[in-house]
Amino acid sequence: MNINSHFRNRTLHLVSIICILLACPLCYGCYSFTGGGNLPPHLKTVVIQTTTDNSGQGIPQFRDILTQSLVERFRNDNSLTLTEQRGDAKLTTIITAINETAINIRQGEVESERRVNVTVKAELYDMVKKRNFITKDITNTQIFEVAGGIPAKNEAINKALRQIAEDILLSVVSGW
Repeated sequence: MNINSHFRNRTLHLVSIICILLACPLCYGCYSFTGGGNLPPHLKTVVIQTTTDNSGQGIPQFRDILTQSLVERFRNDNSLTLTEQRGDAKLTTIITAINETAINIRQGEVESERRVNVTVKAELYDMVKKRNFITKDITNTQIFEVAGGIPAKNEAINKALRQIAEDILLSVVSGW
């Protein structure tokens, strides 16, 4: 091997490394994840209907929290574009149950925490093909301190509803 070919190979190697190092930062920002993994390609828009509350609690705040949480999450996700009417899909949600139960306590102990279970039925209707795309019951459980009274219980329910909204979004974009 002569000295000229050695320098040529070394220069070529050095130029290759520099090109790779310059290209890496440029490609770093090229990848993005937008969701929409298993959604049919014809579903581009969604109408989110106001949540119905059939839980028997009689507190309209709960249906409003779920509806607003769904709107925020779908808007931020961008897998489906929100529309007020005539969407490719229609998302309907019904709060079917809100139950409060005691956490296991031993005899002689004072109850300090309780559990609240919130169940929501979600249905995504394909308006293009005129059929249910997905129907699912989603439950979330939260714990609250008894000393906090009704405000603590309501906050636990609100937290459960916000988590259910996230679960619904994930279920929709993954195709359930």
